Amino acid sequence: MHTHITLLSDFSYALGLIGLAEYEERQEVALWLAGSTNHQSDPRVRNDEEIERSDQRRAEEDVTNISVGSRLGVNGGGASAPEEDVNGWTRFLFNNRWMFTLGDVDCYPSVPHGHLNSKTREWPKLNPYTGRVFASVHQEKVAERLTIAEMKTLWNDDKFIELCRKQIHWYTDFSERYDFPNARYGRHVLPRWR
Repeated sequence: MHTHITLLSDFSYALGLIGLAEYEERQEVALWLAGSTNHQSDPRVRNDEEIERSDQRRAEEDVTNISVGSRLGVNGGGASAPEEDVNGWTRFLFNNRWMFTLGDVDCYPSVPHGHLNSKTREWPKLNPYTGRVFASVHQEKVAERLTIAEMKTLWNDDKFIELCRKQIHWYTDFSERYDFPNARYGRHVLPRWR
């Protein structure tokens, strides 16, 4: 069974039907089904202790990234202009919380999407098209959802729209067959919030 999952995952990823996060999750599940991993429980289900440990491990990383953002002139209010960080990646910080990065290979939950405080922090993630925040795959944090005012602020910022267009172009080159499921009217038509 695990060989079928691995083979189908390889095909799906190569064709651009799934993103990197989904591919890695499927590979982990296939290894778990084969019994060749140390996971005793289903790897798709993360318990609160594991999330807490990963949050503690990333706490120092977040402090470092916030201090780098301060040196780069990222402001604390609403949206901020994209800046070049140490590695040359273009990024955009919204509400001093959500980091959008050009060149992010992950497509879940959308392209682009925001990471909380750091581009290297895996979860939670923000889907800017819907305003939904995800704690893990298919697990929404409803209390964290963006308000209508925040959505208007985000989508009326020219710098954010510019970064979205660049990320969409970049991701199209990276994964030619990815169909951008959040783009109802085509990948180049961005939402208008007024």
